[in-house]
Amino acid sequence: MRKIFLQIGATRDGQNPYCAVAKREGYFTVLAEMGDFVDYQSLSIQLPFDLIVRLDRPENPWDVLQACLRAGLLEHPQVVLAGFEAYNTSAGRVRELLAGPDAGPSFIPPDKYAQRMALRKAWPRFPQPEFRFFASPLSIRDARDALLYPCVIKPVDGGGGLGIWLVEEASQLDAVIGKLVETMNYGGRGFSGFIVESWLPGDEYSLQGVVDNGHAVALTCCQKVIEHHIDAEGCISFYESGHVAMAAQQLPAAFASLMSFCCETFGYRQGAFHIDFIMVNGEPHFLEMGFRLSGMGVVNLVEEVTGINWADVAFQIEAGRGLPVLHFPEQPQTIGRLRLRQRLQFDAAERWIAEHQRGQLLPPLNLPALAVSPRSSLYADLTRHAGILATFRLAADSRDDVLAVFQQILDVPSLAPRRDLLCAE
Repeated sequence: MRKIFLQIGATRDGQNPYCAVAKREGYFTVLAEMGDFVDYQSLSIQLPFDLIVRLDRPENPWDVLQACLRAGLLEHPQVVLAGFEAYNTSAGRVRELLAGPDAGPSFIPPDKYAQRMALRKAWPRFPQPEFRFFASPLSIRDARDALLYPCVIKPVDGGGGLGIWLVEEASQLDAVIGKLVETMNYGGRGFSGFIVESWLPGDEYSLQGVVDNGHAVALTCCQKVIEHHIDAEGCISFYESGHVAMAAQQLPAAFASLMSFCCETFGYRQGAFHIDFIMVNGEPHFLEMGFRLSGMGVVNLVEEVTGINWADVAFQIEAGRGLPVLHFPEQPQTIGRLRLRQRLQFDAAERWIAEHQRGQLLPPLNLPALAVSPRSSLYADLTRHAGILATFRLAADSRDDVLAVFQQILDVPSLAPRRDLLCAE
């Protein structure tokens, strides 16, 4: 009987780390993904899976299983994982269905609102932004006088920064709501709801790690590089443009406490995770937890900094082999990666590399910028993941050195307006 690995959803950064590990371990590898996205990504890369199962709704676990049967996959997969955040819940439900009723409930990843509510009810309480839930964009507009400004609006089940807006004052709300009404989730779906939270000034971080039988281990701690885009109507959106990574073998006590507390509170006992938080007055404030490998090439960044293959470790845990012995480097370096979306940024990075004889411009995943309707199943992917010119990679002795260079690259004239609030941190 052959071993089968099923990945629900393709990665959006073009990396396929789970597939590589599974092939090395002798698994027959299967990808379940929207046919439109398979065709689109195949314009740039050759997907390495042994079988690609096309379906309209990878977010529906029943549709995934039915599509696999129609494709001739008669055996049950032994390992089922999500390749992209939008399909995390589907992967959890598929694992639950395959395990059967006698296995007990499987872990189903909670959305952003469920995470916030769980932390609010838990004790001791970790700080987080003040937040409210809304079922639709129009209900947010109706509550304009009850909101605290500045605030951040984000979908509870989005991904890749899709649909996240900063609203500085009530006069900007109508324009943002208009955009949210027209914004579709990945696959052309609607959003399940929205969180409106208080905007907090501070530096954003992310922990990358694994948990095995409830024991959480951090591999890296990244400081994020957040880029803000101001459109013609003055609306401010967010792009997570880069990460500066450090090995996490000496994790600050507050970070380690947050990591363990999140895994325990959410009941997450097995698999990969990343936890996003913001430092305010020296204290971590929880933002969200992802129950998967990070995107944006962070898997490669983790291995560059630690020498540890994050996907390999997570796969071994999911396959029931437990947590292997981890060896961190004695003298780890700091490495950052910054995605460049504008020609001015690209030129500035090229000049900096030539002047200092350091750093690299890594070629992008060359996804074409197609013109599609906002109702297209590809619209979210095209607006969030296409159009990257290059990735600027830089190694240095300290995090601050890398961040200073990245900020210099991003701070080109076209990005200068209205940075008083954005740089208040």
